[in-house]
Amino acid sequence: MNVTKTIVAGLLVIVAGAAGACEVPKLVPIPTKENAVGKEEGLRTAFMQYRQGMEAYTQCVQAELTAAGGDKAPASVKAASVLRNNNAVAEVQAMDKLFNTNVGAGPVSAGPSPQPAGRK
Repeated sequence: MNVTKTIVAGLLVIVAGAAGACEVPKLVPIPTKENAVGKEEGLRTAFMQYRQGMEAYTQCVQAELTAAGGDKAPASVKAASVLRNNNAVAEVQAMDKLFNTNVGAGPVSAGPSPQPAGRK
C-alpha cells in the first residue's frame, strides 16, 4: 500500500509541476485611441512581444499534453490542457480586437493555435 501511495504522490507532484511550467505572459495595457496617438510603434512592439509570449505559452501547454499521453492522457489532464490553450487563444483574439480598434492594424503573426492538434 505504501508503495502505491508513494507512486501516486510522485505522479501528482509531476503533474502539478508540469501544470505550472507554462507561464502566461502579462497583458499589455492598451490605451484608448486618444492616448495611443504618437505611441503606436512602442505599443506595436510591446503587443508583438505579448503575442509571441502567448504563442510560446500555447506551444508549452500543447507539449505538456503530448507528454501526458496526448489523446490517451487522463480525461482531467486533457480537459485542463485544452481549456488552458483555448482560454489563451480567446484572450489573444480579444486583445487583437482591442489593439486594432484603439491603436490600428496589429502585428501580422498568426498567434496561438486555436486548440491542440487533434483534440477537442
